[in-house]
Amino acid sequence: MTGLMTADLTLDRACRSFGTYHAVTDVSLTFAAGEMTCIIGPNGAGKSTLLNLMCGTLPLSSGRITLGGMSIDGMSRDRIARLGIARKFQVPTVFESLSITENLRVAAGKAADADWLAGVLAMVNLTADAGLRAGTLPHGKKQWLEIGMALAMRPRILLLDEPTAGLSVDETLATANLLRGLQGRVSVIVIEHDMGFVRELGARTVVLHHGRIIAAGPFSAIEQDDTVRDIYLGRR
Repeated sequence: MTGLMTADLTLDRACRSFGTYHAVTDVSLTFAAGEMTCIIGPNGAGKSTLLNLMCGTLPLSSGRITLGGMSIDGMSRDRIARLGIARKFQVPTVFESLSITENLRVAAGKAADADWLAGVLAMVNLTADAGLRAGTLPHGKKQWLEIGMALAMRPRILLLDEPTAGLSVDETLATANLLRGLQGRVSVIVIEHDMGFVRELGARTVVLHHGRIIAAGPFSAIEQDDTVRDIYLGRR
């Protein structure tokens, strides 16, 4: 599939507070163009808040976020989406009365040419189901369709919030293969609790705890980190 753009996304001492509660504190990260990153951590670690900051759902309390060197601080969610940051939430939201192809066409907007949509269908393993109504799909395929709808927008950055929630083992493995196929084409940032899935992705992994980064690196190193195992992964 061609047509996706890439750009670095950089957080510089990003903070977000709710009154006296500090949800994200001094997070500095660069997501390189075309790179995949997993963000893990206990419930309440600040993972979803961090994604909300990246896509403009929440404003920063302090710090800076840049996309391709351009500051996106204070921009509206719609403008950030137009600049190339697309987000998929945990629960699929599709147009159930429309076909799969029609869902992609609506998401793509002006980018909706036939070849492009066919490429997206192939990437998310839905070519054979293209004419089916989205409402008839099982949960796993609805997850893939929503990933496809985000990809149809030709994003630079794809934010995924627990993309394997409710999936079978086989569907989870297929989703890992799907995302690995995007590397180099779009930056993918994944929040996930399924450590088997994170291991399958084999991507850089960032661990949050109480809104701060406590570890970052390959998952093979992260799962051996004593602090991470004590706080989140547990000891075997």
